[in-house]
Amino acid sequence: MKQSKLLLALAAAFSFQFKATLAAAAVDSETADNAPQLDQIEVRASADKRSMRKSRAGSRLNLSVQDTPASISVITQLDLRKRGETTPLEALENAPGIAPGYAFGVLNISGRGFSGVQNSPALFDGVRYPGFTVTPRLTLNYQQIEVLRGPAGLAAGQGSIGGAINYVPRRADGRAEGQAYAAFGRFGTSTASLGYGGSIGESALNYRADASYQSSDQRGSFGYANDTSFGFRHFNGELALPLSDSLSIVVSAESFSDKAEGYFGAPLVNGVLDERLRESNFNVINDFVDMRVNWLRARIEWAPSDALSGRLMIYGNDELRQWQNAEAYTFQPASNQVLRSDYLHIDHDQELRGAYAELSLNQPVLGFEHQLVFGLQSDSNQHQRLNDSPFRFTSTVALLDPALGSYTSLDPFGLRTSTDIDQHSAFVESALTLSPQWRLVSGVRYDRAEVDSFNALTSVRFDKRYSTSSYRAGLIYQFDEQTNIYGSYATSSEPPAQITTLGLANASFDLTDGKQLELGLKQTFDRGEWTLALYDLRRTNILSRDPNNANLLIQVGEQAARGVELSAQIELVDSLSLDLSAAALRAQFNKFDERVGTAVISRRGNLPSDVPERLASATLNWQATDVIALSFGARGVGKRAGNTANTVFLPGYATMDVGLRYGTDIGQFGVRVRNVDDRFFGTRSYNGANQFMIGEPRIAEFSWQREF
Repeated sequence: MKQSKLLLALAAAFSFQFKATLAAAAVDSETADNAPQLDQIEVRASADKRSMRKSRAGSRLNLSVQDTPASISVITQLDLRKRGETTPLEALENAPGIAPGYAFGVLNISGRGFSGVQNSPALFDGVRYPGFTVTPRLTLNYQQIEVLRGPAGLAAGQGSIGGAINYVPRRADGRAEGQAYAAFGRFGTSTASLGYGGSIGESALNYRADASYQSSDQRGSFGYANDTSFGFRHFNGELALPLSDSLSIVVSAESFSDKAEGYFGAPLVNGVLDERLRESNFNVINDFVDMRVNWLRARIEWAPSDALSGRLMIYGNDELRQWQNAEAYTFQPASNQVLRSDYLHIDHDQELRGAYAELSLNQPVLGFEHQLVFGLQSDSNQHQRLNDSPFRFTSTVALLDPALGSYTSLDPFGLRTSTDIDQHSAFVESALTLSPQWRLVSGVRYDRAEVDSFNALTSVRFDKRYSTSSYRAGLIYQFDEQTNIYGSYATSSEPPAQITTLGLANASFDLTDGKQLELGLKQTFDRGEWTLALYDLRRTNILSRDPNNANLLIQVGEQAARGVELSAQIELVDSLSLDLSAAALRAQFNKFDERVGTAVISRRGNLPSDVPERLASATLNWQATDVIALSFGARGVGKRAGNTANTVFLPGYATMDVGLRYGTDIGQFGVRVRNVDDRFFGTRSYNGANQFMIGEPRIAEFSWQREF
């Protein structure tokens, strides 16, 4: 489908539903005085201006989204509950310019022309560790999810050119309140969550605890084919003790476990997706994905006055991540069979220990209002990688109804690399009010990473030092209290390869650099708000083949993206609200050479893999009566290149969702249906574009939730 046709179809579908809903809204609906109310549901856009929310992923200066010269989305639990969403993938689908998708059991993000698991790293309560990050399957334990688009070096350090995502847990703020949630959906997927917070006795010890669970004995583990069962458990807890009016100590813990059968997509058949393979899983019978993540954080917060505050955090992270799968599937036209390769058994064993400190000052400078934050961060990551490389075993199975067999390896499983990463950072952020209309918001961060890697097979050890500075400088002009425009410049850097498994072959290369210019407008009004951002983002010094020697890699490549992003939240009438987002971009390799056989081929002008250049979403919420709320959502994703040669493309697609919520005196009941017309589509490429991950089919879910 051509992109223009896709967007026209999306617009037509939304226009039809919008007109139908307006007609229905015009019909008077009376409700008895004693009717139960919806459980904490608020549709009015003016009730919670998103631009007034605050995000540490955007700035440590305690600025609102409106006052930060960057593109930020803050997705709260209320937003998720209104849409019936419980997973990070669902939450991020509505963020402007973001296309999330699962591959090899983790969430991959495409945004601003860049795609992959390293493109937009995850932070947990503002802390990010160097290397590969595992994200949770559910969002029920979190207070909000913060999405920063564009270079995030100031907030996240090295390895964040495309952006950053911060998961913020629920706080022990002393409020006596709780939430309960239960749901059951297609393929036997069950979800449950329970959380409560409050305070204990005269000591004012505040607490908060949240636990959630989701499982399916049939399908749903990062895909919806056969043999993709899973079980996920998640716990968050926090204790906060005020020691005085200005000093408090907070201890928090987080733990989640994800055990699942793996899914790695379906092979292309003669270059196209074959709908006959929608439910086929080509993985082995005894496959698994097993990820266990534990965090422990203790922080001291000090605020002797409105002008001075400080924070000290000590944190630790332990993770064990395990995969055993046959992951690569290539169709063989001559035999009408599928060649399976990449029989991988991989373990990551990680221990992170670190500390973070910051001091915030509000002190006029030469008569100008000034906010200043400076801080230090230091951590040590010990990472061991065990596997059975070089993964030589292959097998062949039938295209339809394959006999899957068991996992087989020709090589012993054991320790391959042991890597220690010591990271040290220092940062300063400033917000200087130059006049009632002008404000300068800036910051700089210095990162130094020391990598010590040992190859257990060759007994070769190497050291590598990376050091870089990241900047952001933004100038804001405020027309009035509701409207401002800004211009900003931001930078970030990335290692040439996954830093925790960096090999000797890449050790000689330096960091790649990202630079972005952005212009934006943010405006609120009586019945809503909207934002507009234009950007030019370039990544230089990426690895490319030497045109004079196909056996050598050199750092001369460049990848670029220019685009525009729009988001809006509008209260059309008192009972009807509309959320919109759209993004259009042009992404390409300005310079990139790739080896094909013995030749070196230029990919100049080509589209990078898994980057859609058009994205759009719309959600209509209608409070039909005091106890009935309806929602309709539509989303379009443009076509994407499956490889850097641009010989294979994932077709664009559009999906529609509907939801109904009904309030009673014992809680709110709901039903939602995703992908209403059961659209068949691919979400990400894999195995050199020989296979694609298949998107979810029509899914119906029934839920109950209550606050108490």
